[in-house]
Amino acid sequence: MVAPARLLLDSAGDRLPSPSGVAMAIMELWGNERTTVNQLASLVQTDPALAGRLLKLANSAAMGHRAVVAISDAIVRVGMQAVGQLAVAFSLIDSHADGPCRGFDYPGYWSHCLLMAVLSRGLAQSTRLAPPEDLFACGLLSRIGVLAIATVYPNEYSDLLASGPQDLAVAEKECFGIDHGELSKELMHSYRVPRTLAEPASYHEHPDRSGFDPNSRPGKLAYLFHAAYRLASMTAESGPDRSRQAIVNTALWARLGLNEEAVADLFDRAVGEWQEWSTLLNLPVETAVSYERVSQGTPVAVSSAGEAAADSTALRVTMMSPPGTPLHLADRLRQLGALVEVCPDESAALRTAIQLRSQICIVPAEELRLCRQIRATQWGSSVYVLGVLDTPDDSLQIECFEAGVDALIRSEITSQELQARLLPARRLVNLEEAWRKDRRELRRIANELAVAHRHQEVLSLTDQLTELPNRRAAMHALNQAWSRSSRSETPVGVTMIDIDHFKDINDRFGHAAGDQVLRDVAATLQEAAREDETIARLGGEEFVLISATSGLRELIVAAERLRRRLESTIIETQGRSVKLTASIGLAEREAIHGNADMLLNDADRAMYAAKSGGRNRICYSQDGRIHPVRRA
Repeated sequence: MVAPARLLLDSAGDRLPSPSGVAMAIMELWGNERTTVNQLASLVQTDPALAGRLLKLANSAAMGHRAVVAISDAIVRVGMQAVGQLAVAFSLIDSHADGPCRGFDYPGYWSHCLLMAVLSRGLAQSTRLAPPEDLFACGLLSRIGVLAIATVYPNEYSDLLASGPQDLAVAEKECFGIDHGELSKELMHSYRVPRTLAEPASYHEHPDRSGFDPNSRPGKLAYLFHAAYRLASMTAESGPDRSRQAIVNTALWARLGLNEEAVADLFDRAVGEWQEWSTLLNLPVETAVSYERVSQGTPVAVSSAGEAAADSTALRVTMMSPPGTPLHLADRLRQLGALVEVCPDESAALRTAIQLRSQICIVPAEELRLCRQIRATQWGSSVYVLGVLDTPDDSLQIECFEAGVDALIRSEITSQELQARLLPARRLVNLEEAWRKDRRELRRIANELAVAHRHQEVLSLTDQLTELPNRRAAMHALNQAWSRSSRSETPVGVTMIDIDHFKDINDRFGHAAGDQVLRDVAATLQEAAREDETIARLGGEEFVLISATSGLRELIVAAERLRRRLESTIIETQGRSVKLTASIGLAEREAIHGNADMLLNDADRAMYAAKSGGRNRICYSQDGRIHPVRRA
């Protein structure tokens, strides 16, 4: 079963992971240097999910600057090329969240890719080797070859994974004649990822096999992706045997000009963002993750997006307790069923509380700065904060409540009193959960409304009988083609088509037969239209074809081909045969045309000249005059 990457792409293209229609259209747009931000924004806005994710990315904390709300502003901030790559990656997640390969962990695979993407972007910001958003997209797509092989060979790949190969790429090569790295590179090329990024990304597992000079930009990028991959692998399950995952070492960070402290900070920020993205994309996520824990091999709890890893009814508590302090309070909390994390200092407590989304924070009364930091975060505004104060001090009590403490307790509090003190916290948590549930329901309704709005918008632009674009959609397409032609000096042509003697068809066979004729003609026109042309029904028996690439000569050739095809078409309706002919008028944009309406009017005049000249013929407009086309 030997199949080089390009051969596999050509022979199994319909089964390989492919972007959605919107993503493909975006790829085509940003591949054209004449594309404007507004054109790209109009397309992005047809996909509410993509629009929301793009705004999230543009407004993420790492981007800085003020928040944006307009899609066009988000595109400018992220970059047009990155928008295309992200559209592809996110549409692949949506389309391939599950699949036919029984031994393949689809959600876990995407979760791993997502973490690798966030880490790649963070490393790009620290090293300045490439635009961060480009590397975010490359991180998402760098292992797309794994998904591709699982898609094309689901049964065989499931068996291969079950065998637990030491080197997955080598095993793939032996079994399929190709490995996922090669296939990832070719797929990224087909998704329009620049070769200078796709090749280093494809060597993320073994950068030493790339052949790049380690000190060159491609070599450093390969090691950057390798670092992101290894960090992600330590956190998100990415293979059949986690114990074989290598631990990131300082030599790798030195190669990228980073130290372990900077990497630890980068990692902890990336994990927080990964968890947010995972919730948005409904992917598995791990909780209680920190660089220190994963680098030491400490197990972390895995949960599905948005769900706690342990008992969801247990209160999550972060407690600051300096070294040497008795832990009686923590023990009593655990006896009451709470999940308690004890932290030795202020920074560890704040980081842990944010990562765990703790519902209760317990701070010494002397550590009011920690309380203020908690309250300064969006998450911390709803946290129940208990201050520990063992000696009566009215002045300190006032300071505690001013800093945001909800209640004060003693470190030697009894279990019964502590249980009573937790009741207000439990009520607050329940209110928060009810609010989140209502918010999720509102989001669901908003999504349904967005889809319904999009459906209504499509209906408003569609002729219900023929399912072709209607007059409104045709005028929009014509104006867009006119604008492109004005910018790039490329041709734009209009072909008007009118079915001959359509009234007679209605009178002789009835309106049902007339409707059938219109539907069949519409299907014929759709088959004849090329990919870059728009065919629409203007009303009655009139149709229009808008071409943004063909000059007058090409329009005449295509129109004659279409006239002959219609002339040879016989439609069977109600047991009777109906022969068709059509009168066709053409016009190409000229200097005399001041706007798109003038061009359409000239094509319309040419069509009526064809009807007046005996029907079943073609006329065209040129220099303000109407000319007939001689039939061969």
